[in-house]
Amino acid sequence: MTTKINLKLLATTAALGLMLGNFATADDAWQKSAGVGAYAGEAQDWVAIEAAAREEGQVVIYSVSSRIAKLVDGFKEKYGIDIIGHDMPSDLQIEKLRRENNAGVHAVDVLFNAEAALLLNEALPDELVWNFIPDGMTDDLDTGETEPFLIQRHSSRVVYYNTALNPDGAPIDSLWDLTRDEWKGRTLLPSPLEDSLSANFIQTVLHNAEEMAAAYEREFGEPITYSEGVLEAVEDNATITEPDAGMEWLFRFLGNEPVFQGSTTKIFKNVGDVQQDNPPLGITTFSKMRKNKEGIYAAAPIYDLDPVFGVSYPTALVMANEAPHPNAAKLLIRYMMEEDGFKPWNEPGDYAARSSIEATQVEDFNLPKFDDLNLWPINPEEIYFTKYGFLALYLALG
Repeated sequence: MTTKINLKLLATTAALGLMLGNFATADDAWQKSAGVGAYAGEAQDWVAIEAAAREEGQVVIYSVSSRIAKLVDGFKEKYGIDIIGHDMPSDLQIEKLRRENNAGVHAVDVLFNAEAALLLNEALPDELVWNFIPDGMTDDLDTGETEPFLIQRHSSRVVYYNTALNPDGAPIDSLWDLTRDEWKGRTLLPSPLEDSLSANFIQTVLHNAEEMAAAYEREFGEPITYSEGVLEAVEDNATITEPDAGMEWLFRFLGNEPVFQGSTTKIFKNVGDVQQDNPPLGITTFSKMRKNKEGIYAAAPIYDLDPVFGVSYPTALVMANEAPHPNAAKLLIRYMMEEDGFKPWNEPGDYAARSSIEATQVEDFNLPKFDDLNLWPINPEEIYFTKYGFLALYLALG
């Protein structure tokens, strides 16, 4: 069963950055006009907000999803406001925003961002972004989906297989199968050294070492033993006291020569191509199911994979510090949380944070509820504060 991380509790630690970090304090007048920060609790006059947004005329968004382009026409038709969308990985969004703020440039209004660790531990405490909750959204959102930032949807990285060439079901039933000789050079995923979400997937596996140890014993019928490479890596790393099953899995997985590809869509297509003879497996985004095409691509996630189906992560909507079009930003955030604005992401595998929309998805797509999936949610605090140790371990084990 999926457990949603309570981001509100984790935000307490991140808030210490307000006292410990060096950053420019956001302009109080802008905060008041935008209704964020100390002014977040004030009443929202949506007639006035919409009128002011129309005067602003446009809204600029850095988006982790290229599907933002599908909102342009509908938003323009409804509000007369242009969406200027920039498709950009989540970590690069924050880096770009930081550089712009340091230079006194305020060119973006909204971030659509899936890098919870950086949002929680850098962007929010450094006042690079602000949380904005439109009225009427809290009734069907969990507390952890509104604080410390507004979550629009939940996504996951999962393992896919080719259904056309495996008509009897998935060819593996455990993450440990990815370390077997028969899958040598036949598992595709984005490089964890280049793709932050892929790194978060691997880190989350490492953070669940006890479950990986239990899965090893179920798979191989004996307690786990550690390879010499793992023991040497632990000895050489001052931050690690002892080996564990997560490290052993990563060592064997990397030794099995996974193939790194930059595009999650390309991974899906390479797995699902029905014309091949010996299809690979792929670790990619759950929502890539939408790319299936009869006679061309046929792939599905392995739901009953031991010990976990996949790793889940939230995608947030936040307002950029000193956004030049704050009212249009509010309007876009509200729109993307509503049924019409969610349509580009209303696909199998992308779960709306709002329970009313998710209920319709579950019925329409004949999928389990998000909370019923066997997913490990990323822990933003743990991901953030172990990132450098993970990279050192990854390089040592590889």
